[in-house]
Amino acid sequence: MMYKRLRDPMVQGLALAAFVLLLALGAVSWLTMTSGNRVLFPELARTALAEAVQAQRKIDAAVALGIPVDQLVGVEKLYEAMKASDSDIAFLAVAVGPRTLFLEGARPGAIERLLQAPTEPSPEGLAPQQSMREGFLLTSLPLRSGMFYLGHDSQSLTKPLFDNLIDVGVIALVLGMLAFEVMLLVVVFNVIQPAQTVAAALRSVADGRAGDANAVEVSGAIGALQSRIARLLGLARPTEKGHANAPLVSVRLLAFLFVFAEELGRSFLPVYAGEFAVATPGLDPTFATGVVVGLHMSVVAIAMPFATIFYTRLGRARLYAVGALIASAGLIGTGLAGNYWWLLAFRALSGVGYATTYVACQGFVIESTQSTNRASGTAMMVGGITLADICGPAFGGVLAERFGQGQTYVFAAVVAGLAAMIVTRLMAGAHRPIGETPRGIKLRDFAIAFTNRKLVLQLVFAAIPAKLLLTGFLYYLLPVTLIGIGWREADVGRIVMIYGVVMLVGGPLFGHLTDRWQNHAAVVAMGALLAAGPLLAIPLLPEEMMLAASIVAVLALGCGQSMSISAQASMVMGMASESDVRQGHAPELTVLRFVERFGGGFGPMVAAPLAARFDTVTAIAVLGAYAVASALVYAVLTIRGRAKTLEVAR
Repeated sequence: MMYKRLRDPMVQGLALAAFVLLLALGAVSWLTMTSGNRVLFPELARTALAEAVQAQRKIDAAVALGIPVDQLVGVEKLYEAMKASDSDIAFLAVAVGPRTLFLEGARPGAIERLLQAPTEPSPEGLAPQQSMREGFLLTSLPLRSGMFYLGHDSQSLTKPLFDNLIDVGVIALVLGMLAFEVMLLVVVFNVIQPAQTVAAALRSVADGRAGDANAVEVSGAIGALQSRIARLLGLARPTEKGHANAPLVSVRLLAFLFVFAEELGRSFLPVYAGEFAVATPGLDPTFATGVVVGLHMSVVAIAMPFATIFYTRLGRARLYAVGALIASAGLIGTGLAGNYWWLLAFRALSGVGYATTYVACQGFVIESTQSTNRASGTAMMVGGITLADICGPAFGGVLAERFGQGQTYVFAAVVAGLAAMIVTRLMAGAHRPIGETPRGIKLRDFAIAFTNRKLVLQLVFAAIPAKLLLTGFLYYLLPVTLIGIGWREADVGRIVMIYGVVMLVGGPLFGHLTDRWQNHAAVVAMGALLAAGPLLAIPLLPEEMMLAASIVAVLALGCGQSMSISAQASMVMGMASESDVRQGHAPELTVLRFVERFGGGFGPMVAAPLAARFDTVTAIAVLGAYAVASALVYAVLTIRGRAKTLEVAR
């Protein structure tokens, strides 16, 4: 199958175009890095010399007061103050002859090794007291007694350029994804759908049903072709335009937009909410922050059943527009909130808008598909959501770093407002009978679901721990930890983005493997252990390795949950009755999704007290230990149940 796709001329053309584009971007990036280094290096050299002169004067002033050089006090504080104002400083040293008296920021013997190392070629702009040795810009100044050395890491010049290039790459990725979605719509609206209409008209004529040939009017060149066919056959032209049902592919862009708007603040929301919580007297800042982060998901779970009630009254397009406007109001309020309580209210309002737009998209899929192709329609919607999960956190981190966190939420509100403006066109068309609309959750569903012991086992030891781990770690503890140790919002956004990428790639792959193995419980247990296991090692690692450890943990989380999600859904569908599945509504699956959303809402609220009791790094390990313990209990119980089933079958 894969080989056939690779032989497709269109796939080969796209691959060639992508390769040429990446090659060109790589060349431009390399030229930018090298030329930028030549331009910025003299500035670094001048800054280094000025800093070294200031430190030299302070030390000479102390020596002039009669303090011997070897008895100086406060050299460590001097280094810390200089490092705080200039992070490019690598080390500071004071030496008398061959003996180093003070050395901060480097290992013993570093100065002796650097002075013996050969001088490296460097761009123009160095002062006589400066030289390049082993990748460091070394500034050497004489003291009243001895020598003062200040080292700057020359690689620090390329870091801002590299960060900027990554940010540009993230922006290009998001714009490319958005352009793909728009072009997909353009092609479907103006080529594929009109061509299908013309083909249907010709088939109707060939079958002797000429009256059905002019049901829809389309525009463009294909529309002109249809008009000529109608004139030749003596058919009447449609009297009105715009009656064509919008293609199902529209739901991809609509789902992308409303999820993208919410995901823009994902990488920094805990830090943003924490600032409001700290400024509010009478609140535990850590727990209050967790409430803000978790409230949105809890409100989504509550609001969805109510949104289904309004679906039959407003219709899909108007319901989506209302939800997008509510979400826009919630997002702009989040960005401009004056205190913690307003922030809390606006986050809840965003949750209502999110739930409403989700139900509208879900209803559009139900109305536009039959039981035979509903899975494909749902996959279309999920594809848009997954792309938003990938692009939103990374792009939002870049915006927050450049323009501010509050302004990023204002931009998110603009995105949600744009979705409300275009929905009428993208969800156009007649509605189906009221019977085929989204169905809300009812108390009867809980009664049916909770009488199933296997489903209760699935909820308590698999579904809830997975969501607690996802939202508690990825959406709360990870951003707080990394930003707390000095990483940028853009860095956090790119790490959170990894989860979406792994889910996009791993979901279909692990789903296929699970179907082949036919042991869904084992896959769920293995996925849970894989997702939680690496978190146990994070407290054992030094702070310098925290970024790399976070990347590994997010990769494992994505792989583990992409294994578990598809297998768990298949198991729960197997617990439902065949009649419920044929009707498109299984109470067991509905309750599973509802409980998962509530579990996701409680994740930050559980993680926040753990972080307050210990620290964020220890809280990550505690959350991982809970998920591992749940997975082990789940594995033991399901293996025992499977063994009993096999014994009965024999």
